Amino acid sequence: MKDSTIVRIRTIWQTFDMALNIPAIDKQHVWLIAMIVELEDDLESADPVSMENNFTRTLTRALDYTIEHFSLEEKVLESINYQKLGQHRIQHSRFIAVLRRRARERVTGDYKKAALNLLRNLRTWLFQHILSEDRAYLDAVQMHYEEIKDWMNSHFANSPHSDEVEELYRRVTNSSETRKEFEFQTIGEDNLKIISELWFRYKLKTGIAIVDMQHLWLLQLLVRTEKLHRQRLKQEIKTEVLGSRIKEALTATIDYIKEHFSTEEAIMRRFNFHDTNSHIKQHRNFNGIINDLIQRSRNDDTDAISKLLQDLKDWLISHIAVEDKKLFYFFRSRLGEVNEYVRELNQQGKIHIWKDAVSIYRLLVEYEETPSLKA
Repeated sequence: MKDSTIVRIRTIWQTFDMALNIPAIDKQHVWLIAMIVELEDDLESADPVSMENNFTRTLTRALDYTIEHFSLEEKVLESINYQKLGQHRIQHSRFIAVLRRRARERVTGDYKKAALNLLRNLRTWLFQHILSEDRAYLDAVQMHYEEIKDWMNSHFANSPHSDEVEELYRRVTNSSETRKEFEFQTIGEDNLKIISELWFRYKLKTGIAIVDMQHLWLLQLLVRTEKLHRQRLKQEIKTEVLGSRIKEALTATIDYIKEHFSTEEAIMRRFNFHDTNSHIKQHRNFNGIINDLIQRSRNDDTDAISKLLQDLKDWLISHIAVEDKKLFYFFRSRLGEVNEYVRELNQQGKIHIWKDAVSIYRLLVEYEETPSLKA
C-alpha cells in the first residue's frame, strides 16, 4: 500500500478519534478505512475498464470484513451479556443486505455508479455505526477486557487476513511515521483536531461547498492565531519572533475574513438572496471587532487581544451556525449554478482556494456526506 494512502487512513483515524483501544477491533476498523480510501483513489484515477475490477475487489473485501468483524464483535458482546446485542446484530444484518444489493448492481454494467454507491454505504457505516453504536458498548467491553482479550486476539490471529491487517494497523499507528508523513503538516495535527471538534460540535456545515471551505479555512486561521498568542503569553518562543508571527497570522485572518464576506455577498447578489441587505449589515457590524483587533495588536495589548480573539471566534461560530445556514435553504435547488459561479470567481482571481483548504473540506465535509447518487 502506498505511503500516501497510509497517510490518508491515519488522518481519518486520528482526526475522528476512532480508536476504541480494543486492539482486535481497532485493527479491523482500520481495515475498513483502508477500503474506503482505496476506493476513493480508484474513483478519482481509474479508467472505466479497470473500474469493474476495482469495484469487485472492494466489494469482496467488504464482505470479508463483515464476516470476520461481525463474527468477532458479536461473540465479544455475547460473552459479556451486552443488553443491546440484538439491536447490534440487526444493524449488522442490514449492512450485509446493503452490500448484497451492491453486488446485484454489477449486472447493470455501470461500475462507476455501483462504486459510488458502495463508497457511500461504507462511509455511512464508518461514521454512523462505528462512531456511535460501537462506542456505546465500549465501557461494557473494557470492564471484562482482561477476561476476554486472549481469545479475542486468538480469534483475530486465525483470520486469513490477519497478517495484512496487522501490518496495515502497524503502519497507520506508527508514531514516528505519523510525525514524518502527516498529511496536514502546514496546519498541524493538534490544530486539525481542534478544527474538527469545533466543526462537529457546533454543526457548522451549510451545504454550500465554497462557503464551507472558506469557513473551515477561517477556523484554521483562527486556531493558528490563538495558538501563537497563547505561546506568547506563556513565553514559549522569543517575543520578537512570536510578535512578528502573530501580526502575520492576524493579518492573514482578517484579510481572509474580508474575502469570505466578499464571496458570500457576491453569491447573494448574483442569485437575489431575499435577506441580502440584513446579512451584509451583520458583516459590516463585525468590522468593528476586526478594526479593534487591528488597533490592539498595534498597541501590543495582550489582554485585549485575548478577549478579541475569543469574541472573533464566538461571533463567527454563531453567525455560521444561524445566519449562514439560511443560505443553504435558499440556494439548495441551485447549488450547481452556485458552484459554476464560484468557478468563474476563482478563474477571475477574485477568490483563493488553497490546496490545504480543499484537503480539510474533503476530510471533514465529504466524510459527513455521501455521494450524490442514490442507492
